Amino acid sequence: MSIIALGRKSKSEGLRPLKPSADLFGVAKLIEEAFAGELDRTGRAALREMRWIGRWGFLLFWLDFLNPEVNTYLNGFVWVEEGRIVGNTTISRQPSNSRRWFISNVAVAKSYRGRGIARAMMDAALEFVRERRGHIVSLQVKLDNIPAVRLYESMNFKTTAAMSFFRAKEVRPPAQQIDFPAEVTCRPHRLTIADARAAFNLARIAIPSGIQQERPLQFHRFQLDGDVQVSNFIRLMAGFGARKYWMVETADKDLVATLNVEPGTWRREHRLNFVVHPDWQGRLEKPLVNLAVRYLAKLPPRPVAFQHPADHQAGVQALVDAGFTIRRTHLWMTRRV
Repeated sequence: MSIIALGRKSKSEGLRPLKPSADLFGVAKLIEEAFAGELDRTGRAALREMRWIGRWGFLLFWLDFLNPEVNTYLNGFVWVEEGRIVGNTTISRQPSNSRRWFISNVAVAKSYRGRGIARAMMDAALEFVRERRGHIVSLQVKLDNIPAVRLYESMNFKTTAAMSFFRAKEVRPPAQQIDFPAEVTCRPHRLTIADARAAFNLARIAIPSGIQQERPLQFHRFQLDGDVQVSNFIRLMAGFGARKYWMVETADKDLVATLNVEPGTWRREHRLNFVVHPDWQGRLEKPLVNLAVRYLAKLPPRPVAFQHPADHQAGVQALVDAGFTIRRTHLWMTRRV
């Protein structure tokens, strides 16, 4: 690969492919430095796992020689200066048998930024995908990371979707109940295939296409059955609170909104998710969020953390009005290769 040859100062410095057996611990230290304060609970757990694996990296020597067509999760590049990893990017095929690739962990140590290291790693990553006949490359970047956004835009990446991350330390009871419009009825999910199919079809209409491209909807994830009742029994016995699923429909039984609330267990935060048909956006968001908050306020105090499409302005406003804070917003950016 010509890009690697140009970027490398010596055999041990500059740009080179990631070696799982030798690099994971150094990459973990770099990610911790580059994204300090930005990692959520899942990200911190992944970082701890990477550090642990890195300490035993010599046992992964066989991955260094594995064909990239087989090793679809530990491909990437690092930039080395004075024996230290100061830059990293990871490339993975998503899903493993597709022509779509995802670039993640584009990180450069603070004292080495502004030297073209990120661009060199991105050029190498795109060449890597091109050589494997990849069709589309995507990545995520924080909305307020202006230098990174400009870099990706200069490399012909286009924003396709945006996702905001919401959080609240705890849920407080709302001052008043907000009722749904008289034209609709809110009822519990019946745990039937018919309700699952209706919720799936609504999501296909309402969730932005850019998000669906990156996170394809799968019908089986909408199927709720008797296992929910068993799970809720155990949750109630443990004092966590049952998972709740509501559906909002018109007098003609057309589904126009769904609301899912999952109380946290042990050290996990509460989560919620709602979807509103485009024709009803601006009318149902506040009653949905109010219903979710009223339910969670009855449970033991616990933080709430979840994601919601940033393009759904009425939904974002309803969440902010209810006391949730936007911690960050990520842009999905995509380009063809």
